Amino acid sequence: MKVKIYNNNIVHLNFNSQKELTFALCRPQEYYECNSTKLRGKVFTFEKFIDHYTDIDGFITYFSYWSGFNLPGHVLEEFFDSFKLNDREQKIRQITLDFKNKPYYLIATKKGDSETLKHELIHAHYYLNPVYKQEANVLVKHMRPDLKKEITSVLKSLGYSQNVMIDEINAYMSTSGYKYLHEELQLKISKRDIKPFENLARIILRD
Repeated sequence: MKVKIYNNNIVHLNFNSQKELTFALCRPQEYYECNSTKLRGKVFTFEKFIDHYTDIDGFITYFSYWSGFNLPGHVLEEFFDSFKLNDREQKIRQITLDFKNKPYYLIATKKGDSETLKHELIHAHYYLNPVYKQEANVLVKHMRPDLKKEITSVLKSLGYSQNVMIDEINAYMSTSGYKYLHEELQLKISKRDIKPFENLARIILRD
């Protein structure tokens, strides 16, 4: 795992494998934004996490499904203070110690995944930059009502919680591109719908 710091307050963990990425971040991420209150905001063991995400036939897709993770620093600090940390989580604790008493954001991706990195950086800027957050919120607010309803429904079906929905809508609209949104997520969307988000993201990622 390699560590890179953006803007003095965004900590990027770049993992060599999907396994290491997901094993290290699964519990902190689900503490933050699990779509079920069984885990979100609760203290839980790794076994309870596995039990929650394993279907009746014994299959679990979590570790191959998520390609990036993001957490506000204050949530991560709550996690560190509340959980008995495993070795992987303890390593993240050591990496973030210097940021403990100031606003920061943690993002994590797999080596070579530049598209997911852009998506996670947008989350970080949304949390840390109040001007950008306000501008992004305005864009989401003024989306076509039918598109906003549709993308909200799709993101919920993908496993996102309502408590991060505006943040996720902005990140998807800003970094996913027309082809993915239209063909993969099957949204009734136009390039004109996406352009304001992409333009704003281009500015914020350049700074």
